[in-house]
Amino acid sequence: MRTVWVLMLACVAMGQTFEAASVKPVGNARVRPLHGGPGTNSPGELNGAATLKALLMRVYDLKDYQIVGPGWIDSERYEIAAKIPAGSAKADVARMLQALLAERFHLEVRRETRELPMYLLTVAKGGPKFRESKAAAEETPAERPAAPRMTRSADGLPDLAPGSDVPRSYEIVLAGSDGIVYKRWARRESMGDLADRLSAVLNRAVIDRTGLTGPYDFTLVWGLESPAGVIPRTGPPPDAIESQPTSAVLTDPGLSLFNAVKEQLGLTLQPGKGPVEMLTVTRADKVPTGN
Repeated sequence: MRTVWVLMLACVAMGQTFEAASVKPVGNARVRPLHGGPGTNSPGELNGAATLKALLMRVYDLKDYQIVGPGWIDSERYEIAAKIPAGSAKADVARMLQALLAERFHLEVRRETRELPMYLLTVAKGGPKFRESKAAAEETPAERPAAPRMTRSADGLPDLAPGSDVPRSYEIVLAGSDGIVYKRWARRESMGDLADRLSAVLNRAVIDRTGLTGPYDFTLVWGLESPAGVIPRTGPPPDAIESQPTSAVLTDPGLSLFNAVKEQLGLTLQPGKGPVEMLTVTRADKVPTGN
């Protein structure tokens, strides 16, 4: 089943444009990823490089698997330098980016709902294996350190040093010749948050069907077979993980995401099918218009 919602053309609206903006193809140049905007240290500007797909993910608050279009939207990078009007909110900047993409790429997109394969996150037999988070009021300053202190565990992977914790969800990624290992310390995360994270990893919708309602703390480690390379991470690498983990850790079949979710969290990922919101790029120029 496919339900088309509406053909959406981004348009320039009064008060919803950048004060100034440039969009240029990057080519092979090394340019910092797009950064800045409300809530950051540079609230008045956006600077850096991104693919058109990454920009669409930001504009429409979608994941990679929800956007389809020409292959180049996921490979060609563009450098953006934009000045944001004072007092703008994140939603305002999303609309400004939408207008910018329409103007420079002559972008046209269609939003629709498709019936697609997905995973259902459920509780495994025996129940969940993690604890509910403490209420914020019960935490003391000593329980909310400014940065995690790390050490190395017996399996070669980093771990929290005795008596330390992370103040919020924290993830590290280690690359070796045989694959990649992810380790995530989740703090005050809902099952919806976990499903959202898993959907990004699996590149497929994951729907929370656990029935668990509280915020939770847990640790999850999983591995992916992949060539070594530069791997993005959610935070700076702690000093304790400069060296790479052993091949034995990387290739452990027990670290597959499906096994890890079941054995470490007491949850399962069951295959299913359901409606997924999609965005189709129906028109876009590979070379943006002049600045």
